[in-house]
Amino acid sequence: MPLDPIVVGYLASLHAMADHTPSVDDIPALRIQVDALMGAAAGAILESVTIEDRVIDEIPVRLYRPAGDGPFALHVYFHGGAFIFGSALSGNDDQMLATRAQAAGCVVASVEYRLAPEHRFPAGVEDCYQALLGLVEAADELGVDSGRVTVGGASSGGNFAAVVALMCAERGGPALRLQLLEVAGTDLTKTSHAWRNPAEGHDTTREADLALIDMYLNDLPERAHPHASPLFAPDLSGVASTYVMNAEYDPRRDECEAYVARLQDAGVSATTRTLEGHIHGSMGIPGWEPAIRWQDEANHILALANSNALTLDTA
Repeated sequence: MPLDPIVVGYLASLHAMADHTPSVDDIPALRIQVDALMGAAAGAILESVTIEDRVIDEIPVRLYRPAGDGPFALHVYFHGGAFIFGSALSGNDDQMLATRAQAAGCVVASVEYRLAPEHRFPAGVEDCYQALLGLVEAADELGVDSGRVTVGGASSGGNFAAVVALMCAERGGPALRLQLLEVAGTDLTKTSHAWRNPAEGHDTTREADLALIDMYLNDLPERAHPHASPLFAPDLSGVASTYVMNAEYDPRRDECEAYVARLQDAGVSATTRTLEGHIHGSMGIPGWEPAIRWQDEANHILALANSNALTLDTA
């Protein structure tokens, strides 16, 4: 479907920040711009949800606790930002995650992982895995049910969620009910047809995206490392059930669909959904009806997973 004028305006803001291939020297100024753009989308926080900052195994997390009596399911969330931008403690995600906690009936824990280029791969994703372990270990103290744990994230946070789910399978970590991936990157080589063929609605170029990725990674071969590009994991069996939400105009859609196909081939229950009219990040546009529907769907999927009533595709 055609791009909504609201999305066109948002896309122009993204293009203004990616008008050239970024370098390390550009990061401080870009962080200010990204924070301002994300802050503009922040809305009123539900009064019924309690927000608390804790440190779990030396990793800061922000907890969103819904009204009612626990123990609650636990959803561990990893924010987006190209591995370089954003913060769980900025307040920019407070409205979205507080609403998610109440709507899905779970405690949401947003992880303050280390950012590149100051802390390169695998620092950030190892923080995320360690935070998950610590949260599950502290389940009784936190009033959460260690048997009802999900992970999720958007964009690079979706990449982290997919890698954390893979780590759980590889390392015998917590049993996850679901990984909920939103506009995630699963292939940091950016070699899909979509990345090599720029089209209307794409938020950035392959060159600009790879420049940021190479500030996260240590060398070129790491682009294909399974803990950077979970699409290339040799064995995806045992990974948690997966629900992927894609944007119609996002070049990451191709790699997400390929990832779901590989999960299904490995016997994992997995579904990919493409939401029409969306670009990368447009699910956060405040007051835009399709963005509201996106968030409602994500929250509904989590609620179903928490109640063990979610059915996903197997082939």
